[in-house]
Amino acid sequence: MALALIVSGAGCNRPLPEQNSAAARLYANRCGQCHRAYNPGSLSAAMWQVQVEMMEAKMRQDHVPALTYQERDEILRYLTRNAARD
Repeated sequence: MALALIVSGAGCNRPLPEQNSAAARLYANRCGQCHRAYNPGSLSAAMWQVQVEMMEAKMRQDHVPALTYQERDEILRYLTRNAARD
């Protein structure tokens, strides 16, 4: 819950990095279908790993189509590449 609150208030108003890349579009489309796609710089890479796992569980609970392995990997690579530095 605390992690979700951190994400909800951090880095929301800046444009996404790599805006025109396939990875940024995939992230915005898949993760933005239920909520705003948060700026990757709002969390560290390790925190994004946890957040994606939590969101996948929420997607299953809400009957949202699951990420494919390729989508998950591409989204996590994008988030990690653009994450806040520890």
